[in-house]
Amino acid sequence: MRIRSRVAGLALATGLTLGVAGPAPTASAADTLTVMSLNTWLGGTKVTDGVNKIAAEITKAGADVVSLQEYSADSTQKIAAKLGWYATDTGTDVDIVSRLPFEGEDWTAGGGGTVAVKIKGVWIYSVHLDYTKYGPYNACFDNDSYATIYADEANRKKQAQEILNWAGSSPAIIAGDFNTPSHLDWTADTQAVHCNSVVQWPATKIFADAGYSDAYRKVNPDEATVPGNTWSPVVKTNQGRPEPQDRIDLILYRGGPTLNVTSARTWGGGSNWPSDHLAVVAKFNL
Repeated sequence: MRIRSRVAGLALATGLTLGVAGPAPTASAADTLTVMSLNTWLGGTKVTDGVNKIAAEITKAGADVVSLQEYSADSTQKIAAKLGWYATDTGTDVDIVSRLPFEGEDWTAGGGGTVAVKIKGVWIYSVHLDYTKYGPYNACFDNDSYATIYADEANRKKQAQEILNWAGSSPAIIAGDFNTPSHLDWTADTQAVHCNSVVQWPATKIFADAGYSDAYRKVNPDEATVPGNTWSPVVKTNQGRPEPQDRIDLILYRGGPTLNVTSARTWGGGSNWPSDHLAVVAKFNL
C-alpha cells in the first residue's frame, strides 16, 4: 500500500522524466492492450526471490502494461530491469511498468497518489486507495450499521472522486488496489457470503456513475457464481475469525465504443505466488 520514470528524449510538462529500464521489445498488435493490476506485497520483499517471481508472473500473464502497488525501495526499477521494460519512478506507492513506450506521463498527489501513462492513445492509471477502516471488517467483525459503514468509507470515496476528476473525459483504464469491495459484488444474491449485508460501496459506485465499467464484472457478470476474489490467497483468518474474501483489485475503463474488454480473469495463487493479493488481467480492443 505505497510511488518514480524514464523514455529516452521525451520531456514532459509535469517535470517528470521518462526512462527506459531496458531495450524496448516489439509492440503487441496495434488494436489490443492487455492490462494487469498487481499488489507486489511491499515490492516482493515478503517472499523469497520476490522480484524474479513477480517478473515471471507478469511474463506468464501476457501483460503489455502493469499497474503496480506497494513499492519498496527500488522494486519497480528491478522488476522493469528483469523484464527489459519501461517504468515510471514515482518514489511513492504506485508505479507502472510497460513493454510498450509511454506517449505521455503524469502524476498527482490526489487519490492518495496516482500515476498515469499514455499508451496507444489511452491513459492508464495506477491507484491505491486508503487501507484504513476496511469496510468488510465493519460488516463482518463489528456488525456496524450501514450508516457507520458508509461514514467509514468517506476517505476512499473522496480519493475516488479526486482520481475521477483528474482523469477527466479522456479514454482511460484505471487499475489498482481499491481496498474496498465493489458495489457490483455485495448484492442481494451474495449477501449470504457477505455477512448478510448489501452494500453500495461508494468508491466503486462513483466510477460506475461516471460511466466506467468494471472489466472483470463485464466479462463475468454473475457475482454469485464467479466472485473473482483477489483478497486474499494468503490471509484466511483474522484473530481466529474467517478473513472476509473479496474482489478489491479492479480494472475499470471508459472510452466509448472504441475501448472494449474482451477477456478478464484473476491471476496467481499457489506456493510460489509472490503476493498476498491475486492479480487481475484484462485484455482490451482499442
